[in-house]
Amino acid sequence: MTNKELLIRRIDLLSEEDISSLLDAALLMTAKNTMADKPDCPYCDSHAVIRYGHKCGKQRFFCKSCGKTFVPTTHTIMSNSHFPAEVWRKVIEDTIHGNAIDYTAQRIGCSHQAVFDMRHKVLMSLQQLPEINGVCLGDVSEFDETFVLDCYKGKKLDSSIPRKPRRHGAKAEKRGISNEYVCICTGIQRKGDAIAATVNRAKPSARELVDIFEGHIADGTLALCDGLRSYHVFPGLADCTVKDCNGHNGEDSCFYNLNTVNGFHSFIKRRYVFYRGVASKYINRYNALFSAAYQNAANIIGRLMDVVLAVTGIDYYHSSKDIREVGLVAL
Repeated sequence: MTNKELLIRRIDLLSEEDISSLLDAALLMTAKNTMADKPDCPYCDSHAVIRYGHKCGKQRFFCKSCGKTFVPTTHTIMSNSHFPAEVWRKVIEDTIHGNAIDYTAQRIGCSHQAVFDMRHKVLMSLQQLPEINGVCLGDVSEFDETFVLDCYKGKKLDSSIPRKPRRHGAKAEKRGISNEYVCICTGIQRKGDAIAATVNRAKPSARELVDIFEGHIADGTLALCDGLRSYHVFPGLADCTVKDCNGHNGEDSCFYNLNTVNGFHSFIKRRYVFYRGVASKYINRYNALFSAAYQNAANIIGRLMDVVLAVTGIDYYHSSKDIREVGLVAL
């Protein structure tokens, strides 16, 4: 007796209820496999999608709801890119590790400009990730600000810029905080996530701190700061307590300190020096990178790799064409 005949005999022994359940399970499995091969429409999220030939070697789909065609990479980081996913993974890995653009260009065998555009697509994707935007600091968190020199890389200095050109690595002309520095406001939970954002050049005001940290502080948080009065706006954002770390000596200094946030500042400045400055109009893109990479960069690469490649909702094509003209910070 063949396997087919044996299977038919066993099916004949099943009741009508068992046969109905078996058919339902088979239909469900077939539907899942079919939907897995057909992504949802990136324009209207419809499931009414059919195959529609190929485009540039990729499977093209047609949405019956909105009438638009797309490929699996439409509105993702790989949109309109001729590089495969393996190359993008190397770019993401080098970006998180802080490797130079020329190093990545040599590694994947393409031009400096191509890697520059790819890196900024990665940075723009990091800004959209819930892992970065949805961070909520709790428990014991430290807040402080640090300052880095402004930078106009990729742009000739004209009369609208109130200083002379300087070499990479040079110091500011004036001592202390001046209009040559850009302020990066930071918050970090001890043994937790970090937030970094730039809104101006001077020390942050209460209004600016609200813009940065609103929705990012959990109830019951103990917020440690350096005594800047602006931080006392935090209890209006959440049911938290603000403590000034200045003036604590002895055993209290072992707990009331800003060592964690100062370590985050050191990490930012090391990266900043290695990059030989970051164009100030792109500083918030890099702030998202610093926030993502600070906590155990080697452990987050695998987790972020697929997530970054799948980020949707940004028209990267137009952004990459004018990437040197797009500024996320008005400075």
